[in-house]
Amino acid sequence: MATTSYLPEVAGGMVAGAAFGDEQAAAAITLLRAAGVRRQDLSVVAADSGRAKRLAGDVAWHPWKAKAGPLGMLTSRVPTDLRHRYKGALRAGAVIIVAAADGQPVDTLAALLAQAGGEVIERWWQGPCALFAPPELAGPF
Repeated sequence: MATTSYLPEVAGGMVAGAAFGDEQAAAAITLLRAAGVRRQDLSVVAADSGRAKRLAGDVAWHPWKAKAGPLGMLTSRVPTDLRHRYKGALRAGAVIIVAAADGQPVDTLAALLAQAGGEVIERWWQGPCALFAPPELAGPF
């Protein structure tokens, strides 16, 4: 059984993402975790890193979790593809939840995101990036 998301280590993989308000984001994380999505395969992104951290808690990853300070912000940057897909939603104050399709079909993840009330539901191929937990930090956060 794999202990980490495969995205940081290999060519990439399919992901599904959606935009949420704060309360909906928390409910979506709970729903995805209950469906068997591992914490290292979930990422919470918001324009405010503190908000992403609060919503992710210890049950999901957020890109700024690896390192603190300005250097951490540069090395843990949100992937350009995600920023372009959700530019309007992030500017409007939405929280973006992205789930890696590692053990779950991407269509199932998209359906769960829709069930949780997500908007701008997208599926795409994501290359290696700092969006998910690196192998050395996977497991209990």
